[in-house]
Amino acid sequence: MTATKTDNSDPSAKLELRRYFLRKYHAEEAPQVLDCCQGQGVLWKRLRREFELASYWGLDIKPRKGRLKLDSVRVLSQPGWPQNVVDVDTYGSPWKHWEALLGNLRRPTTVFLTVGLVYLGIDRAELHSLGLGGMMIPPGIGRKLHEIAVSTLLTRGCVYDNLTIEIVEAVSTGSARYFGVRLEPGNHAGDRNPVRPT
Repeated sequence: MTATKTDNSDPSAKLELRRYFLRKYHAEEAPQVLDCCQGQGVLWKRLRREFELASYWGLDIKPRKGRLKLDSVRVLSQPGWPQNVVDVDTYGSPWKHWEALLGNLRRPTTVFLTVGLVYLGIDRAELHSLGLGGMMIPPGIGRKLHEIAVSTLLTRGCVYDNLTIEIVEAVSTGSARYFGVRLEPGNHAGDRNPVRPT
């Protein structure tokens, strides 16, 4: 449960993070984008003016006219999605998306993650990553554990034999944290199927 929702009234940090990765890793070939939490589509509407995209697929679980209502975690949980840019700009926790895509990575991929402010400072997936799943944690301690858990979760690609090439955190003036991650599948990526956090 998130304490407050963030919006894109000042999306400059998110946009700069995406521009950096698009220029560095997608300059040779137009990217195929999967926008997992499309919302109003503000970020990619702007980015499409600046960058050529091979394809763009926006998904959201909230219904809206002209948009496909679909749970993007279910899409990422299936092998064979063709996109090489995955944007998970959630209001809360991106970790179910992250875990789903790590197990199905088949090509070099850029991933954007927004980690929102969680009511108790840490969410269930973060607690699970620290071996504390099911415990009740006071908010002050939860916020401190959040820092450790985020680092642990961002490096989980190695569990699936994926290579983490680069992780960048954008400077944010709000409570949410913005990450860009460049991943490459290892020799045996996708062969393992670790237990996923609930």
